[in-house]
This record gives sequence, C-alpha cells and structure tokens, in this order.
Amino acid sequence: MHMSDDERTRVVRPSVMEPGSDAVTRAAGRSATATHRPHLEGDAPATRLARSASPHRAENNVVHDLVAGWLVVVAGPGRGCAREIYFGMNSLGRADNQRISLNFGDETISRESHAFVVFDDMQQDFYIQHGGKSNLVRLNGKPVLAPMELAKGDMIDVGSTRLMFVPLCSETFNWSDTELA
Repeated sequence: MHMSDDERTRVVRPSVMEPGSDAVTRAAGRSATATHRPHLEGDAPATRLARSASPHRAENNVVHDLVAGWLVVVAGPGRGCAREIYFGMNSLGRADNQRISLNFGDETISRESHAFVVFDDMQQDFYIQHGGKSNLVRLNGKPVLAPMELAKGDMIDVGSTRLMFVPLCSETFNWSDTELA
C-alpha cells in the first residue's frame, strides 16, 4: 500500500492548555492508546535521559551523565560556546542526536559522527578519532588518521570550526573520588 506524504506526515502545533484540561497529546507514529498528558504547572515531569556507564543521580532523582571535560569553540560559528564531554564514546557532528552537537551553522561539519571524543574513565585518558567521513579532523594541525590522545589545551579542527580541549577528569580529579553520601 502506497501512502502519500499527506497521509504519513502531520504537522502538530502545540496549543495553550488550561490547568485542569483533559486534553491528550499523541506522539506521531504511535497508536491512539499510547497517550501522554501534557505537563501542567505543579506536575513533576518524568524525564528519561540516555546514560553512560557512569550515571549520576542528582537531588531531584534525575539520572544524568557525569561531565568529564569540555570542547570550547574558539574560532568559527559558535565561537565562545562550550560542549560537554561525557564518559565513553562521544560522537561529534551537527545533528541534534550527536552526544556533542556542533549545530552552529558550519555546514562543513558532517551531520553525524564527524569524529569521536572518547573518555576512558579507568585510565582517566581522553582520545580523539575520526568518524570515517571524507572531511578530515585535525589535532594541533595534524590529520587524525588513528586514535590520538588529547592533552589540555589541544586544538581540534572540524570543518571551519576550531575547538579547544578542556579536561575536568584527570589524575588529580575523578568523580569516583568525590562520592558524597
């Protein structure tokens, strides 16, 4: 059975909900029985986040990844912005589904997996590797053709964007040493 674009795609615009309203929102592609009540003032939202191997439970009981370091945009679109690096493999690209999303308007960065920034929490080391795309990644001006270890202040070039690597976790600090009861 062939469906037209109009039958497959629907634009859903949010409407203003009055407190106490019985309206129900249905996610596209889900059955009519899979419903979600809109968040109303005073409700505690139920949020589930993707986690790394080392999640942290905050005071409000929300599980989130621990930050291991940052990439700071020092040149190109997005200059002055920073992106968090988490434990494990961090895919870097323009798409919103990338763990390190660099969606600042630099169209020369691949949408997905332009590169990977890796934090090995057992060794407390950071690495960068290319994502297998045609656009090169450079570390301190040299092409990244195999995984390379990162050091504080290293410069990473992806597309027309330059990033500075700023570690948090190292031999002098790691999250497992700071556990509080």
